[in-house]
Amino acid sequence: MKLLPMLEHEIKEIGLVSLYFFFCFGVMLTLKKLFLADYQIEVSVLSKAAISALIVAKIVIVLDATHAGRRFDASFPLGLAALYKTLVYILATFVVLFLEKLIEAYWEIGTLGQAVSDVWEHRDRNLILAKVLCVGLAFFAYHLYAGLDRRLGEGTLRRLVTERPNLPGQTPNPDKEYEGGV
Repeated sequence: MKLLPMLEHEIKEIGLVSLYFFFCFGVMLTLKKLFLADYQIEVSVLSKAAISALIVAKIVIVLDATHAGRRFDASFPLGLAALYKTLVYILATFVVLFLEKLIEAYWEIGTLGQAVSDVWEHRDRNLILAKVLCVGLAFFAYHLYAGLDRRLGEGTLRRLVTERPNLPGQTPNPDKEYEGGV
């Protein structure tokens, strides 16, 4: 595959998902920045939100293409399928965030057992759980939207959200692909 078509495919594939997670992470990190401003603690949020969004979007797209990601899509109600995926992704998020803090503590302390105890009891338990909760809400909203879009037909939900409807008495636009009503 040539470079330009491959880049176009990647941008199309993960572009909107990345924008969604960038918005969610941007809101989360902006709230963090606002809370820490009272203590005169400066944090950069834009680069963290952008990098996190790109990474999470790619992981979500890859996991959605696996058997585990599609396991309950056809046989369970949409809400349960979205909840299942969200719980799996939350567990993975918790593990990654805990390992990140554990590695930092290990470098400072030098022993693994003490580092685990330090992270869980003294340092970052509440911060890790708050991040997992916020990211979990973003995952759940994404999975509900993606599931609805798949069940309605790819792109239908986006068009319903972004295009003006044809009101009664208006002439339909023949150039539009979708002419359905709600």
